[in-house]
Amino acid sequence: MVDFTVSNADKVLLKHINEKIMNRFGVISPIKGAFNLKVRGKNRVREILKFLKNYPIIIGDLAKNRVDILSQALEYLDSHRGHNAHKEKTKAMDILRHKLRLLKTEGVVENTYELESKISKDAIGYFFAGIIDGEGSFGVKQSGKYKEPFFTIAMKDRKIIELLCNFLEYGKVRYRKDGVYHYEVNSRKELLKIADLFLVKYPLKQKRQRNRLVKLQRILNDYTRNHSRK
Repeated sequence: MVDFTVSNADKVLLKHINEKIMNRFGVISPIKGAFNLKVRGKNRVREILKFLKNYPIIIGDLAKNRVDILSQALEYLDSHRGHNAHKEKTKAMDILRHKLRLLKTEGVVENTYELESKISKDAIGYFFAGIIDGEGSFGVKQSGKYKEPFFTIAMKDRKIIELLCNFLEYGKVRYRKDGVYHYEVNSRKELLKIADLFLVKYPLKQKRQRNRLVKLQRILNDYTRNHSRK
């Protein structure tokens, strides 16, 4: 059995994905701090892979390799049907599961991908709106005696984080000891640009993330006005 899972803190957003992409075949269940949307079965997962073929993941070796492995599993199962092939299928699926495990725990990939030159800036912007919906963080944190605004995102996939840094034309990416690539913005000027970008031009879809970004934007605008009066 093959399955495809999407996780997000916004249940409404997952319902929308289930309706528009998964033909309402998915099942949403709660997990710690979020929800899982899962589709199970070869025919249903095949439809999702068709969607990803028409609207491919722009960049990200980890995600692209997961799709590759899932495609391999479907292709194998389609060509090895019947009870006589059960042992062979079990062995082949165990190998693919092991590859998925290595992807998740150690970031081991079989194939690497570069950004296609024909990808438009708008396509990249909408792609990052989706990434930030799931992985981004906004707010104000304590930094010594002062409070500091921030936008941060951390992922194991270096290419996604580096492309985001290039897309925003600001900052640097650092590699953490836990195997994660970390990107952070604290400049008020750049944060206002990010807020405008992902509230207006490439609007975030997750309600909680939008609310956090709106709140940060208000804080920054109030600070700017008060500062300009001094």
